[in-house]
Amino acid sequence: MLADMAMRYELAKLAVWRSCADYDEGRRNTYYASIGKLYGAIAANKNASDAVQVFGGNGFNKDYPVEKLMRDAKIFQIYEGTDQIQKLIIGREHISKYL
Repeated sequence: MLADMAMRYELAKLAVWRSCADYDEGRRNTYYASIGKLYGAIAANKNASDAVQVFGGNGFNKDYPVEKLMRDAKIFQIYEGTDQIQKLIIGREHISKYL
């Protein structure tokens, strides 16, 4: 479970870095920015859920920071565009490469 959490974190980070690299080179970064945003939100939610599971019953206890992380992770799916909007952007950018 911890390995899965690490992989999700690293993959989200790589997508964001790719977006930053494209921006630094003067290229359009919409595609990888949306992938980083969407996958980062998915990874944050799944990792928070897994962290609660690792902590067991204490995962829902307010004495542990995991409980707050679970609530905070949900905002990543809502803030600056919902998951569905990010998927539309990714699809549009992907198709435009081949038309």
